[in-house]
Amino acid sequence: MLKRPALVLSTVLFAALPAFAHSRPKVMVPAANSTVAAPSEVSVVFTEALEPKFSSLALTDAAGKTLSTEHSKADPADPKHLTLALPTLAPGTYFVHWVSTAPDGHKMDGDYSFSVK
Repeated sequence: MLKRPALVLSTVLFAALPAFAHSRPKVMVPAANSTVAAPSEVSVVFTEALEPKFSSLALTDAAGKTLSTEHSKADPADPKHLTLALPTLAPGTYFVHWVSTAPDGHKMDGDYSFSVK
């Protein structure tokens, strides 16, 4: 007899849980593991909207030296898009570190690499 009220209660509680966004890179330019001519910027479009104040891109070289001198910028027309202006890059391997924070506060981060020919 108590099964039905328990089922209803658990369904209501489950439905009331907030949905947590996991904003991951969807489109990366330069692409991960690609070899390209020296780019002037890194561009990443994420799967979900971002909280710009707490989301970022940074670039380091193979030795771990940070090369990005400016802060990444959010695209005012697309809340899923960040860009990072780059200095002139010499041939070599570079690492993009991304941090994404969704409007609900859920944070993720990661890295990917690309090479300049």
